[in-house]
Amino acid sequence: MNDPTALERVWSRLDQDRLSSMLLEAVDQYSPTYAEEPAMGVFAGALARYGIAFQRQPVIERQDSASRGNLVISLGPEPLELLWVGHVDTVPYSEDGQDSWLEDDVLHGLGTADMKAGCAAAIEALIATVESGVELQRGLCVALVVGEEEYGDGAQTLADTVWAPLTVIGEPTSLKPNLDHYGYYECRLAARGTQAHAALPEFGSNAIHDMLAWLMKILEVSGSPSTPGGFVVNPREITGGAGAFVVADSCEALLDVHVPPQIERRPIEAMLDEARQFVLAGQPSAALTSEELFWAPGFSVDPEQALLVALRGAFESCELPWEPAAFRSHSDAPVFLSRGSVPLVCGPGRLEVAHTRHEHVEMAQVRDAARLYAAMIHAACVAPR
Repeated sequence: MNDPTALERVWSRLDQDRLSSMLLEAVDQYSPTYAEEPAMGVFAGALARYGIAFQRQPVIERQDSASRGNLVISLGPEPLELLWVGHVDTVPYSEDGQDSWLEDDVLHGLGTADMKAGCAAAIEALIATVESGVELQRGLCVALVVGEEEYGDGAQTLADTVWAPLTVIGEPTSLKPNLDHYGYYECRLAARGTQAHAALPEFGSNAIHDMLAWLMKILEVSGSPSTPGGFVVNPREITGGAGAFVVADSCEALLDVHVPPQIERRPIEAMLDEARQFVLAGQPSAALTSEELFWAPGFSVDPEQALLVALRGAFESCELPWEPAAFRSHSDAPVFLSRGSVPLVCGPGRLEVAHTRHEHVEMAQVRDAARLYAAMIHAACVAPR
């Protein structure tokens, strides 16, 4: 029988001070990919203080025994109904030191939005659910994973052992439900030239010139009418050159391409090749090659499907709009979709500030996230079907 006060009982156990303290401590722990343990220890410690059992799941691909892997909490009866997934790793810090500070209820610092705020909100919702005494009718798993900022080794390991029909990924979406998801293609471009004395460049072939021409043409082609719309191309890094007073004979660049859900790999490769052919037409001696490093296709989830009724109800109970949108970056969501789970990406913070020196999250939104995640747990795992 449904207890109409059950969700209110859970919400009454949400502790703003506990949530803030946990998040601030987690953000203060520098935890780039492959060195996540300091931040993971903060969340494990919070669970241990409230007597909530958890498991540490090794990630086999990792060779360093100090990198312990995922943290997994399972509650309620089998089978699982809801899986919540968040990652604790961050991109590497780009400057000396790591300053985090709280000002006007806004927390600044690396990993605040992406995505320690989401992790803290989920753990707070879990603790409040346990403290409320509300009995779960269906299974719940909350998992904090490693490696998302690289190639998702933590999520891959988790998905091999844990499955639920619904998966929530706590990436920063300003608490908007994201059901569409962009695809992500990463590649390495290489240019090879011929050395010559810098004073006589006409006797050589400058690989840097060729690379710059290729990159500029890629940016042009990606926005042309012949290319499917919505390509987001970002030249991320360029390196190369030679010794002093020598024409550069090598150059490499890393390129990120984010594409709307319906775009497959082939149009991306066609775009790269069209730009390459343009450069070769003007510089036949150029040697230009590309190497795919990573590809994760995008996807679209039907917002009307029955499995999402519970999550939509959670938004309504929190008086948050159910206005499905698209997540324009990469996340662990495709891993769980490939296993047959229905993924929803939703978390506190703004994607546009993630990975930057200006990264921050509004604490009011983190508190709202804890309330929303508690409502999701209730709707999926407590309320009658």
